[in-house]
Amino acid sequence: MKQFLSFLTLVSIFTFANCKEEPKSKVFTISFLKGEAEKSQEPKALKTYDVLPQSEVIRTTKGSTLDLASDLGTMRLLGDTVVSLDTLTQDALTLSVSEGNILVKAAKLNKGQSLKVITPTVVAAVRGTQFWGQVNKETETGTFAVRDGAVEITRKSDNVSFTVEKGNALDIDPKNKDWKIRTAKQGELDAMSQIDEIK
Repeated sequence: MKQFLSFLTLVSIFTFANCKEEPKSKVFTISFLKGEAEKSQEPKALKTYDVLPQSEVIRTTKGSTLDLASDLGTMRLLGDTVVSLDTLTQDALTLSVSEGNILVKAAKLNKGQSLKVITPTVVAAVRGTQFWGQVNKETETGTFAVRDGAVEITRKSDNVSFTVEKGNALDIDPKNKDWKIRTAKQGELDAMSQIDEIK
């Protein structure tokens, strides 16, 4: 009997030690909203402190400002912006921006954690940084400007990557493959100062 109990104890320890916990889906919280915004799955107006699951799509109206909070970072959606909340687990946050303007303030991420912003043309991957991204839906053009840290921007069509560092910007144009990192314009730097206001 003692041998049987010892065997069960060993099996239990071995099973527990080899169990891998599945990444738990987390939620986004609206920490600030000025103006109007709605979600797509159950079309209705959003309000401050609403909780949104991953896979939700948010649309802000002209002149609106919406702040989203999560453990991996906070984001500000400006007016006329459409964002899909693709993934949010304890280790990964992925947003798809199909049009509009988004400001991102990433938390200090640990090894193995990631925060990505996807547009029709590029994937922007960050680690502990602050940046602004703008997307034009019709032309799929846009701009990424970095306020702090660095953003690695990978062009989807050919997997070419660009590392945009603090104070610089990259203009996105799918019809032109000759992309060049440039100094961020004063207007872009001024727009990114809103990051300090994100709740």
